[in-house]
Amino acid sequence: LDADGKVLTPEEILYRAVQAVNVSHDACHAQMDVKFRSLVCCGLNEQVLHLWLETLCSCVDIVEKWYHPWSFMRSPGWVQIKCELRLLSQLPFSLSLEKEIPQFSTPHVKQLRSGVRDMLIKHHLFSWDL
Repeated sequence: LDADGKVLTPEEILYRAVQAVNVSHDACHAQMDVKFRSLVCCGLNEQVLHLWLETLCSCVDIVEKWYHPWSFMRSPGWVQIKCELRLLSQLPFSLSLEKEIPQFSTPHVKQLRSGVRDMLIKHHLFSWDL
């Protein structure tokens, strides 16, 4: 929901997320990979990451501009990734978008990683020999 109580479309959430990440990360001169990871965290928090991928891959002009012809993103195979990401939308995430920005870094990162690992193992998304 936005400030007016309107339900936002996945595209509107994506636009606002990109804008928020750019504003918060540009002040710290964050690298593009840090911004990307923060954007992925936002997509997980909002449970729309799979819809964002569909929005991106459905725009032929963008995909043809940024991806090679042999890229997985330009093949019908991106639908497989979307299906896998849809599983993550069933889980509640509350990931920090500023985790990698030094001024917002917290000493509880190791505890957070442990909690995330436990959740992923519990829901059979990943398994590690501990």
